[in-house]
Amino acid sequence: MYYITTDVRAVVRLTKFVMRITKTKLCCRLQFWSNIVLSMQQILCSVKLSNIAYLDYAATTPCDPVVFEAMSPYFCGVFGNPNSMHHFGMVALDAVDAARIKVRTLINADFEEVVFTSGATEANKIATIRTMKSLNKTAGKRHFVTLATEHKSILDCTDYLKREGFDVTLLEVGSDGLLNLDHLTSVINDTTGLLSFCFVNSETGVMQDVKRIVATCHERGILVHADATQAFGKIPLDVKELDLDFLSASGHKVYGPKGIGVLYCKSVHARLVRTPGANRDVEFGIRSGTVPVPLCVGMGEAAKIAFSELSTNLTRIAALRERLIAGITGQLDEIYINGSSVHNYPGIVNISFRGCEGEAIMMEAKHIAVSSGSACTSNKLTISHVLEAMKIPVDIAQSSIRISIGKLTTEAEIDLAIEELVTATKKLRAISPVWDIIRSGSSVDDVFKRQGFR
Repeated sequence: MYYITTDVRAVVRLTKFVMRITKTKLCCRLQFWSNIVLSMQQILCSVKLSNIAYLDYAATTPCDPVVFEAMSPYFCGVFGNPNSMHHFGMVALDAVDAARIKVRTLINADFEEVVFTSGATEANKIATIRTMKSLNKTAGKRHFVTLATEHKSILDCTDYLKREGFDVTLLEVGSDGLLNLDHLTSVINDTTGLLSFCFVNSETGVMQDVKRIVATCHERGILVHADATQAFGKIPLDVKELDLDFLSASGHKVYGPKGIGVLYCKSVHARLVRTPGANRDVEFGIRSGTVPVPLCVGMGEAAKIAFSELSTNLTRIAALRERLIAGITGQLDEIYINGSSVHNYPGIVNISFRGCEGEAIMMEAKHIAVSSGSACTSNKLTISHVLEAMKIPVDIAQSSIRISIGKLTTEAEIDLAIEELVTATKKLRAISPVWDIIRSGSSVDDVFKRQGFR
């Protein structure tokens, strides 16, 4: 995606623009520099960073230049506080309302059900912690349920609720990463208030059976929150059809700005998450403070673009996934795709190169940007908690990396990734004692236990 070469046409456009705008006496200084920054951003968005293919779209995405352009006027020119009653405030409020409508359209929510937050992490905390505290106070429901494969932001909420004396259950999943509904049914009870789960797992791309999960919970009077950070703007999402109570999403995962997200809150549940004494004219009393107008505008524009490109992007990304997997498995053996091969978002591929370490592959494959599926913490080696919960064998789990494909990914970048990963794996396996043990047919479990892997 980004190479260090200069887009000459962009520079020419900037030069002509500067010459034109400096000749006019009507331009204000702030607007002048705002336009300069916008032009520079457009250049940077058309410039690529060395020969590195960016394949980490699940971590973050570049801000779409159209999104940036839509945001730009609200930093300097249209700078009003949307809480103000004068003209400047009204113009800013109109922009926020327009952005809310664009998000509402993407997920089929009502206007007042879309709440802007600082990101999915904050939305997750509002939906889980505030809801559980309210349900405990009003209905005596103090049992919170989530999956062992959840994102850290939800697991942090889980730890907090435990410390506050709530009952917490982490649900097990199968080796494919999917939740067994019989297991869910056996765990929930009359004190269960809320189930929270990832719509699409950020590490494996596994997509849960949302409709059946929601139906199972609602039959028992249990509310449901979906962390849709990796689903929002990428797959069709209809909160009314799915009958979700809460949903979280983040702007920077869908080519929008960082620092902005949304919480969908079904209108009948708004009372559960409102801040006591909050001004209901500001984000319906659910989030206080001055609304960041430029970020809201960016989030709305990103949602609008995602809505228009949804089907095209999904089809194209699925084809690139197949090209990637076929290209690697056609040249290497002992390759494993972690997670369900059927119920998944195609843009996230968690793949293991048995006999290698994920971090070593990343270091060797210098021309692609991907994420490791395993992690090192302090003095103890551990594997990903997601793969551990799926009971993936240690030697396979520690050899995993996450490749995530986006709308800007090209076939050439996929082919480069195949070449880099195949070459790196062959090189590392040639010097790997673990690979020798695997080829001999012996167990490698003892090797990893001695190295401190759990």
